[in-house]
Amino acid sequence: MMDPAVAARKLTQSLRTPCDEDVLASALRKLGIEVIEEKACELDAMFVYIPKGRPVIAVNSSRPLYRRRFSIAHELGHYVLGHNSISFLEGADGMAVCIRRDARQEREANIFAAELLMPKIMLAREAHKYTLQELARRYVVSMQAMEIRLKELGLVCKGMCGAV
Repeated sequence: MMDPAVAARKLTQSLRTPCDEDVLASALRKLGIEVIEEKACELDAMFVYIPKGRPVIAVNSSRPLYRRRFSIAHELGHYVLGHNSISFLEGADGMAVCIRRDARQEREANIFAAELLMPKIMLAREAHKYTLQELARRYVVSMQAMEIRLKELGLVCKGMCGAV
């Protein structure tokens, strides 16, 4: 089993994207994954593998951009880490039954997404130069996601007092 942060770093390194290109868009293109945006009530995103077809990530278009990006990166993590896809089975009553992933796979996909969108090595170099809001904008993530990531990494950004 591969460490999710290491998997995200390996994927990023394999992309060799220019600094100004979005790593998420590059990863999706390299892996041949299509993203479909549609409005949904409760679902943030879902990875769908269609046999003999192109892998697809369906994302809820009614969510804010930052949340959609993290959700897409999370689903990409499931794909790269080889997690079991969510399965839908027809129940006895004809209704679809969803078999969900386990908590460990969800945590791993979150770790992958955080490293892909907010790489540790880059944040370690830049955190002290920018405010939380500036970092969130720079990495195209929510302020909440950036704050959580900084805390996980033990980093302090400009304008923050003391250790995070």
